[in-house]
Amino acid sequence: MSAHLPRFTVVTICRNALAGLRRTVETVLGQRYLALEYWIVDGASTDGTVEYLRGLDARRVSVLSEPDRGISDAMNKGLSLASGEWVAFLHAGDEYLPGALATVGAIASVSDAEVLAGYILRRERTGDVLCRCDPSRLRNDMTINHPATWVRRDTFERCGGFDPALKNAMDYDLFLRLHVAGVRFQVVPQPLVVMPEGGQSDRSLWASLEETHQVRRRHLRAGWQRSPVLLWWYFIKGTVRVTLQRIGLNTVVAWYRRHLARPRKG
Repeated sequence: MSAHLPRFTVVTICRNALAGLRRTVETVLGQRYLALEYWIVDGASTDGTVEYLRGLDARRVSVLSEPDRGISDAMNKGLSLASGEWVAFLHAGDEYLPGALATVGAIASVSDAEVLAGYILRRERTGDVLCRCDPSRLRNDMTINHPATWVRRDTFERCGGFDPALKNAMDYDLFLRLHVAGVRFQVVPQPLVVMPEGGQSDRSLWASLEETHQVRRRHLRAGWQRSPVLLWWYFIKGTVRVTLQRIGLNTVVAWYRRHLARPRKG
């Protein structure tokens, strides 16, 4: 049976995130997808992660644990180790929903796309929010969900991996670069991953938005998307959202997400 399945490499990067890592590992191995290679790239953790990883040998999990130079460096290490036809990144704390790999495998086996992009459920204090994706709008913003995205390994080999100089928008840099190069994207219109709130972009809104602006100016030769006006619009919008959530006006945020956000959420 496995001979008929596209071979996936899933890479989980982590550093001192043992509780989240345990949840992530169980959801990956719980997929029971036969054509799976699973790598965990650990940045020399000191919280018990290394001891936990030693116990995964019997579960056919491959491990690399050594110091790295940040998120991009760790993901590039995972890319260099991957042998599957498709590569996906699921960071510590993120969780695959049941049947996610089987769903993507069935599509990958017949698709001529080079990137498969699915929906995620974002776990917020007020409940899970469905985040859709729209690769056609990548010139405007990061409009796909990296934890629910699979890329052909030969596409990485042709177009390159993640830029270590970027601290927040390394995934946007990759996907905008692929989009501009004419790489074919296909949407998988269902949630595949549960992702907790509190990621790097949440912790540093301005830094993340500024990097996405730099990425647009790097890859787009012309267009209104290069304007600093767009940068400030996203910053004002993000600040308003955070403020509304903090003062308890989550219904206003939810209405905007359902009716005006692109792509829609909720």
